[in-house]
Amino acid sequence: MSVRLDGSDKVAFMDVARDAAPEIDRLVLSVNQQVGVVHGSELTALARDRGLDSLELLPHFADFLLAGRLSPELAMLRMRYMPSERVLSRLEELEDKQLIERHGSYLAATPVMRELLEELLAARSKVAADVWGDNDDEVATATRFAREVGLAASADHTVAVVHRALPQPSDPYLRLHQCLVTLRYIRQHDHAEAWLSRDLTAPAMTAMTQLWHGGDVDASHDGMGRLVELGFATAEPPELTIEGRALRDAIEADTNHRSQATFMVLDDQAAGEFVDTLRDLPGSTN
Repeated sequence: MSVRLDGSDKVAFMDVARDAAPEIDRLVLSVNQQVGVVHGSELTALARDRGLDSLELLPHFADFLLAGRLSPELAMLRMRYMPSERVLSRLEELEDKQLIERHGSYLAATPVMRELLEELLAARSKVAADVWGDNDDEVATATRFAREVGLAASADHTVAVVHRALPQPSDPYLRLHQCLVTLRYIRQHDHAEAWLSRDLTAPAMTAMTQLWHGGDVDASHDGMGRLVELGFATAEPPELTIEGRALRDAIEADTNHRSQATFMVLDDQAAGEFVDTLRDLPGSTN
């Protein structure tokens, strides 16, 4: 049960990481999905002009590549639920097509790729402005708090630490999106630490989460064998056991606990204001 501050409707300090997470996801994903809907065709055409079949992974890597701060290791951490060989194969393809180039241990976009990635970020900026443009005060407040939390992440949050050091966009709506993405990277790390500490694999965690949310998972899914072997799921039908559901609940609680260590940079009043502001901002993933 949530603890409230002074009987008000503000979220208590102990609840911030938990209660901010779905709002951050809602806001980021609402923009990302609309970019695909509104600008997907034109962006895919630009990708095909460069010899690519699709935009695969480019939305995730765009700001890193534009800043010349992507490495293969960082790419695999960013896409930890995707097989590493698939991520590395994509990077190899981009390099073979001279769309990215190596600068020491980092990868950076070449000029022809920069044009595509800059168009992608411009589309993201336009959508974010359409979604949040009538809420400038809330955008400024949410950005300020998100930036403060992002800067508080410890060094082991590798993707978030690199991401927060990227140039901040001058556009206020794109800047908010970028700051919120940093917070998603913080939680992604904490979530992975939570399930790795319980000896789960990425495929098993993907299947478990899908079932936990009430979705369907095919019995042949890579992660199902591990879950069935450990007694956390049944194969026929594919569903979580009581023990599996309890474990997934515990992983979520552990994720919140780990993430709270970063959110502690905000005092009670700031924490409550941050969550309230996130909730006030429009955005839907429906």
